[in-house]
Amino acid sequence: MSKVYVDAQAYKAIDKGAMIVFKKGVIRTEGEIKPGDVVEVYSRSGKFLGKGFANPNSNIMIRLITKKKDVEINRELFEKRIKKANEYRKKILGYDKAYRMIYGEADYLPGLIVDRFNEIASIQISSAGMEKFKMDVAEAILKIEPEIETVFEKNTGRSRRREGLPEIERVLVGKEKYRTIIEEGQAKFIVDMRGQKTGFFLDQRENRIALEKYIKGGEKVLDVFTYTGGFAIHAAVAGAEKIIAVDKSPAAIEQAKENAKLNGVEGKMDFLVGSAFGIMEKMQKKEKKFDIVILDPPAFVQHEKDLKRGLRAYFNVNYQGLKLVKDGGILVTASCSQHVDMQMFKDMIIAAAAKAGKFLKLIEPYRTQTPDHPILMASKDTEYLKCLFLYVEEMK
Repeated sequence: MSKVYVDAQAYKAIDKGAMIVFKKGVIRTEGEIKPGDVVEVYSRSGKFLGKGFANPNSNIMIRLITKKKDVEINRELFEKRIKKANEYRKKILGYDKAYRMIYGEADYLPGLIVDRFNEIASIQISSAGMEKFKMDVAEAILKIEPEIETVFEKNTGRSRRREGLPEIERVLVGKEKYRTIIEEGQAKFIVDMRGQKTGFFLDQRENRIALEKYIKGGEKVLDVFTYTGGFAIHAAVAGAEKIIAVDKSPAAIEQAKENAKLNGVEGKMDFLVGSAFGIMEKMQKKEKKFDIVILDPPAFVQHEKDLKRGLRAYFNVNYQGLKLVKDGGILVTASCSQHVDMQMFKDMIIAAAAKAGKFLKLIEPYRTQTPDHPILMASKDTEYLKCLFLYVEEMK
């Protein structure tokens, strides 16, 4: 087995619980290493640190699987970890039919994401090493959760391309099924495997449900970057009078319309296809105001080098959103950029509020991703979602 030696900083991170090694932390290697190989990882002085999948062509060069030398990396190991991760969601967190079953390094299954939607499991692999165990993973899922009838591989996106892996979207094992309906709080949603990511964004579930308690009846709501209507549908079923949902994707808006009909709220909703920035600017010129504005944009910061530009985009969209919130209204704003931490996000919204002439009060504890997307205390990389519920007043 080839060996990889890491610098002091990487050693300290692994020692505290980190499960990935960036290429910049590798000081030397022994033996030929091909993408997907299992390698042993050592400190500069030769202390064994663990074993994991390697990809010399990726910025994340090592994804650790175990810190024990005698652990075999095989089908049995993955089945055991999938079972344990699934039990954690069901027994500890209380999830049942729709939840993230596997969240990569946080479940000691690097490069693997599995979302369950009733009888369908959607898997996404972003590691050349995990790709070799794809069928083992699929068969383990069917064995552990007999109610699951379909394993769909949603292997698309930039993470695959970065690993040098082909993009594939198909039923991997089981019945040819692509759609199902899940329940979330008072709302229901159609999940289509041919949509974005793994089919539906589960990480905002608790935040969408939390919105319901701020709907007293009669509110006017703007949901920007609505995708398939997540926050908008929750506002509608909770009693909002009028909701405008905005997204640039015509396909997403069509599914949002289906979700509105499914929940019997289509009469309350208007859907707009187009640029969020452009649509909000037009609304400002018409002096429109909303009781609640929701901003849930895609990740504006994909890489650390994009941080300055991405924060400017967050600033602009939040400034525009704040201008559309009435005095005494609520702004719900989120970021799923892993490189933007909560303090950066807070600083951005404070600056945007100052420019907009708004005074903000935090009305919910700092919110993050749902607990089925576990945050490893020792790994900052597992924490990415920030969500703020803010009471908005005009500066006096």
